[in-house]
Amino acid sequence: MDSTEGLISMRTHRSAASALELYSAFRQQHPHTAIPENYVTECGFQLGRWQYRQRVARMLGTLPAERIHQLDSIGFVWSEDDDAPLPAVTRTDSKRRRMLAEIAAYREQHGNALVPANYVNADGEQVGQWLYRAVKKWRADALPDEERGPLAALGVSPSPRPRGPRTAA
Repeated sequence: MDSTEGLISMRTHRSAASALELYSAFRQQHPHTAIPENYVTECGFQLGRWQYRQRVARMLGTLPAERIHQLDSIGFVWSEDDDAPLPAVTRTDSKRRRMLAEIAAYREQHGNALVPANYVNADGEQVGQWLYRAVKKWRADALPDEERGPLAALGVSPSPRPRGPRTAA
């Protein structure tokens, strides 16, 4: 078998159905355990990251109803905090949905939601400036709850950001 066949076999093995099966098996074995975002199964599947993606897709309204039903049927945990259910972003606010999706992608790539203020996405949108203004409003208690929830779910906080080492100009 050449490397292409092996890659195709791996992709087939890790289909959406197998992700559902892996998640269901984890929940059956550990019903009260939170799945860390960096959790990887014995077969190498990034289950924690997959769970995070499902949550973000539902929050942004991009997860199909059929998929939500499948996940609900296996006992998918939408939010680790029972007091704070997964927030929803309306489909009418397309710019906010795009910015939240960019923040989610940044977090997935960098491991945190500390998007630099000068961060611009591939389409030229100023994601960092959008987030900076939102956090500034949040700190001033001028950001509505329905806008705070999705940001908090992505790991954004109104707390001051950690400062890096100072460098010479």
